[in-house]
This record gives sequence, C-alpha cells and structure tokens, in this order.
Amino acid sequence: MDIYQSSQRDHSFMIQPAMHPILDLCKSIYSFHLTPTHSVMNNRAACMTPLRSEHLLILALEKGTVTVRPQSNATIEIQDQPEAWYLQAGELLFVHPDTELQLSYGEEGCLHIITCERYNLVQDCMNQMSYQLCYQSLPKHGTIVSRNTAYSFELIQQMLLYVDQDTEQIHVLLHKLLQRIDCSSDGSNDKYVTRSMHQIASYIRYASEQMLTRESVAAQTNLHPHYFSEVFKKEIGYTFSDYLAIWRINKAKEHLLCTDNTLHHIAEEIGYSDGIYLSKKFRSFTGMTPGAFRARKGTQRIAAFPFAGTLLALGITPLATVFEINQHSKLLEEELSSVPIWNLDKGAHQLPTEWQLQLPECTVDDVQPDLIIIADCILDHPKLFEQLKSIAPLFIIERGVRSPIDELLYVGQILNRQHQAEEWVIQYQYQIEVARQQLELEQVTQQTVGLYEMCGDHQIAIWGETTRAGYNLYRALKLNPPCPIRHDILEAGGFKLIAEHLLPQYAADHMFIVAPAYWLEGMESMMQQHPIWSQLPAVQNGQIYGLKLEEFGYDDGLALERQLRIQVNYLTN
Repeated sequence: MDIYQSSQRDHSFMIQPAMHPILDLCKSIYSFHLTPTHSVMNNRAACMTPLRSEHLLILALEKGTVTVRPQSNATIEIQDQPEAWYLQAGELLFVHPDTELQLSYGEEGCLHIITCERYNLVQDCMNQMSYQLCYQSLPKHGTIVSRNTAYSFELIQQMLLYVDQDTEQIHVLLHKLLQRIDCSSDGSNDKYVTRSMHQIASYIRYASEQMLTRESVAAQTNLHPHYFSEVFKKEIGYTFSDYLAIWRINKAKEHLLCTDNTLHHIAEEIGYSDGIYLSKKFRSFTGMTPGAFRARKGTQRIAAFPFAGTLLALGITPLATVFEINQHSKLLEEELSSVPIWNLDKGAHQLPTEWQLQLPECTVDDVQPDLIIIADCILDHPKLFEQLKSIAPLFIIERGVRSPIDELLYVGQILNRQHQAEEWVIQYQYQIEVARQQLELEQVTQQTVGLYEMCGDHQIAIWGETTRAGYNLYRALKLNPPCPIRHDILEAGGFKLIAEHLLPQYAADHMFIVAPAYWLEGMESMMQQHPIWSQLPAVQNGQIYGLKLEEFGYDDGLALERQLRIQVNYLTN
C-alpha cells in the first residue's frame, strides 16, 4: 500500500483497499539534547524540519523544561492562542499546522519532535478507498497531555529505532501513540470512528430484539461487513455477535426473573428464533441453563457495582463492593462497614479495557454471590466484565435511562422485592412533602438553585437530574434552576462543562458545590478572595454549600434519601 504516489494538491488521495479508517503518517522524528542557551526558530533552520508549519507537530519533552512561544508572523491567526506554552518533563504538546514556534530551554533535557499527518476514510468503494487530510479527530491546537504518558514515551523510543529503516513500522507506532494520547486526553476530540462505533453499539443495545445481522448493521456505517467487524471489535472491545448476545441474554434474564413466560415466548421477545436456540445460547454464554438461572429469583446473595444504596433500601446488604465505590459512598459507611471490598487493579500503564479486580484466593469461595448486578459502564472494561461473569451470573442495568426512583422500583422487580421497593418510595415521597413545606416557609421555592462540581483546570460541571442527587433538587422538590441551567442542561439532558469565567451566567441564588472534602475545607476563604466567585450573590449572601464528593459520588436508594436531608438542612438553616 503506497499512499505517496498520488497528488495531494487537494489534500485527498485514493489507495487500494485497506483495513484502517484512519491513516497516521509520520513525516519526520528527531530528538534534541537541550542546553539552557539553545534557541531555534523553524523558519531560519532548514535542518529543523519537525518544526515546519505545514504538518502537525508533537513536542514530547522527556526531560527538562521548555517554553514554546508561537510567533506573531504566522500565516494563519489562531483564536485564543496563548503567548506561550510551558512544558515540563513527561508532557506532550500538540501544535496544528501554520504555526511558527520559538523554543527556549531552562535546563538540560531531551525533546522529541514529531511531524505527522492524519487522513480519515471518507469513501469506501468496491476497488478503492478515499482518504482526506483531517486533524479534527486529533487533540486541539495547544493541547498539553500530561497524564499517563510513560507508555507514550516508550512508543516514541521505538519509533526512533526504526528511523531510516522501516517507515511502515513508524506509521504503526505513531498510530498507537495517537491512540494512547486519545485515552489520556479529556475526550473532547474523540475519533470519528470511535464515536460512530459507540453510536452503533447504542443502536444494538436498544434494538437487540430485532432481527439484527452483521451485514444489516454494517450497512448503516457504509463499511464492508468484514471491515466493520474489525473496527467494532477494536473500538467496543467485543465482537458484533458477542455484543448482541450480551444484551439479548440480559433481556432473557429480565424475563426469567420477572415473568413466568416460556422460553419460546421469551425467545420471540428478544430476537431469537425459538426456545431451543435460546436455551443453547443461554447455556453457552452463562454456563447454566435458563431454568437454573430462574431458580435464583428472590436471592439475597447479591454483589452490586454500584447500586449499594439501592440494595440497602430494599433490605439487602451487598455481599461485596469495589474500593472506588466504597470511597464515594460515605453516607452508607455504617451499613457497608462489614462488606468485603474488592480492589480494582488499574495498573501503571494499563488502558481501561485491561482493568481487572485483584481478588485474594479465598475471596470468591467466602463471598460467592448468586447474582452480580452491574452498571452498563462495566462493559467498557471487557476483561473486568469477563472476570465478573466467571464469578457469578451478571445482570446489567443501564444507568441514566431511569430516574433513581424508577430504577429502584425496577431493581425491586428484578429481585422479587416489589413490596420493599414500594414501601421505600412511599417513605421517600413523605420526606419530600415535609421538606417542600419547609422550603416554602423559607421562601426557597421562590428562588433559584444550582448544582455544580469542581473539575480542575478552572472548569466546572453543571449537573441536572441525572447524578449527584440533582434528582432531589429538581424533580422531587421541584426547585427552580436559573434559566440558562433549565435550557442548557435540564431541557437538553445530561450536564454541561464550562470554563470558570462563565460561571456568573449560570449562577443561582443557592449554589451546591460538589468537590472532594479536602477542597471544601478552604472553599469559603478562596471564594471570598477570588475575583469571579466573590462577585456571586450566593457567595455574598452565604448561600453557597459544599457537598463532599465522597458522600455524593452515588445517589441511589438509601444514599439519595440521606443526601436529601443534607440538601434540605443547608437550604433551611
């Protein structure tokens, strides 16, 4: 496959069929020993080809410190470009084309400079595939990647070994490097193919009961079925057939636990031809027959990730939880004090797809659940998913598609605890009515309320009803958000991430701030001195309230009830 023979005058070219939706091409790679007096400018040093403006630049600083200043005589003016970028050891800087740079070094070190191009697949014909130059799927101009970069520098060292020897291998290593950087960045520039495959995965999830085939789904992506299979497996972590089976079998489990329907009827409901085929598929996928699984209906030997608050509200203490969940469920600390904690091994350089639980040899024998309830986000970690599946049958619950109350009622139905679920909801609604009366007396219902979270780098997340007990504020208590929050978050769904300087546009009369406990300790003094926060009416009126992330990380069931008390106490005292 030779991509250099065709004209690139229009930044597009045709090649023979390939197996990649994205081509990353390394144009050059150099390493420099830095000294405190060394300074270069790309337009006056012909040997400095990595800094030529027509290609994307990646500056990878292995050792030392570097100041990178974009020059004012650049041919294209880039908005919001800083006067300089400051790099420390272990950081990578992305500079898009048409930017001239001046580098100065504060100490001895080592700098790798890579120039490259990225081409995206734009057309797939029978005999040819068309690619077009595109940088949109790469990190934005000026992005500095500083997290989990050790493996990135290992890839760069491997690239240097192949200089003047194997150009194709350098391209492969560059592609791995850019993939790794995508995983380390904030996700704002996800690759088109990744987004596309995740959209397809969502479609499979919601339409799994239909007669889906690999060919019919691939047709929606305009990709050849073989090529679609490869990309889907690479991006989602499962083959198409396995991913479809995961959701069909999960729906079969729902029918088995909630109904007395025959296997043949269930098969028709979930997209299989008949009960015999369902039985074979179920057994091969779970290691047990549908009847054996149905016999576990009503069991209380359950592990849950997360859903601890939901189980406790239903009168069930989970058999196990994960350390990360336990650390953000402090309002349930007493109930979970005797629950075994399984540690998640993320590894030093492991991708999320490689994460697994660290289990002592005796753990599974001592804590053998009949059922493990997991959130659908666990599917983002295929090895963890397979590990949990080997311990006990799994039941997947999609987060965010139901309100916390509807989710609790649903879990109650799955676990044959409908009565307990309904009793808890009645109790919760009574507390809401009492709280609403208190808030009316304090005239809080005539004011606005907002829910925010500190995210670092001077960014703030604004939450709606979907997390951090926003359901209590907006849906249950029916408190009023500021108009921008109502329009941009509640009506649109989800949340919004804003820069700190935009906060006054979304400020409320009462502001709940979610942050780690250590940050909240200095919140009041910081806000009184901060040029933006100090001007907010909520700060000036003492109506800004810190919520510990360790207590508001999860907001289901019993946790939601206790979070309600904290929120109401702040608003009424």
